[in-house]
Amino acid sequence: MRNSEPESGINFNLILPLALLAVLLIVPFSLNTLMHFLSGKRPHSPLIMKVPIDSSAISIPSTVKQYESFDVTLNLETKQLSRFLNEIISTASEGTSIQGIMGEVSPHMRAEISGDEFIIDKPGPQEQPFNYSNAAHWKWRVTPESSGNQTLRFQLHLLTQTGAQQSTQILDLAEAGFAVQGNTSEWLKRNGIAIAVLIMLPIAFLWIVRRRYA
Repeated sequence: MRNSEPESGINFNLILPLALLAVLLIVPFSLNTLMHFLSGKRPHSPLIMKVPIDSSAISIPSTVKQYESFDVTLNLETKQLSRFLNEIISTASEGTSIQGIMGEVSPHMRAEISGDEFIIDKPGPQEQPFNYSNAAHWKWRVTPESSGNQTLRFQLHLLTQTGAQQSTQILDLAEAGFAVQGNTSEWLKRNGIAIAVLIMLPIAFLWIVRRRYA
């Protein structure tokens, strides 16, 4: 009878850490795999233009992978776009406008991209650099942090003038949808230390308790 109690205690001390280890490893891994699976099943629109301009102005990759960076570019003839917007504003009926934009739009614009699950190398509105064709050319380096369907938003910060008053107004230009592929190996690399710490905590606790009551 005396020998059976230590054996049951040893078995319990071994089973509990193994159970915690299984939960810590399987649950996050399963969630990441599930998001990857669902991203391939859900329909999504790669690029939705919210202003009637040529979608070729925006360059995005056809496939992206979690934690792997990619380039996003935006090329705009800002003078042509400002004329187009001013024509719409001047002919719009009273109380109506394109996305609430009022006043005379300047060709000087700033561009911004944003996304909840993306790391962007140049956050916030960016001044317009010009390329050889005198078109404004913006470029960002983007890294998706999560798998699944993710959205990247494009906005223009417009300088407008109404009478003697100048103001900055935001125009929603486009939305880009990505089915981000999961990256299990990189996920394990990034979360390996945290997982190891979580595994060691209950083992260390059980060891301390066992030493105390030994």
